[in-house]
Amino acid sequence: MEKGKELNLSDISAIQYGELRHALGLDRNHKRPSRNYYYAYEPSPLWEDLVNKGFAKKLPGQRTGEVYYIVTFEAVKLVYRNNISFEYYYRL
Repeated sequence: MEKGKELNLSDISAIQYGELRHALGLDRNHKRPSRNYYYAYEPSPLWEDLVNKGFAKKLPGQRTGEVYYIVTFEAVKLVYRNNISFEYYYRL
C-alpha cells in the first residue's frame, strides 16, 4: 500500500469484508472485536490481496508454509465502524 493512502472498503470484495469480520470475531455475534488475526495453513490469494491493499500484515505461522494474517489497526477501525483505541487493538 502506498504511504498516506487511506483504506477504503470499496477497494475490497464482499468476501474479503466477510473474511476481515471473521478474523475479528465479529461474525460470531460479538459486539466488539475479540481477536485480530486469521491463521492459514498455506498462503491465501484473498488474504495476500488484503495485505497488498494495507488491510492486513503477513507473519510466518507455527510451521513451514503456514501464515498469520494480522488485520491492521486502520482496517479494524474501518470494519468495526466504531471507535477503538490502539490499546484495545494491541490486546487482541
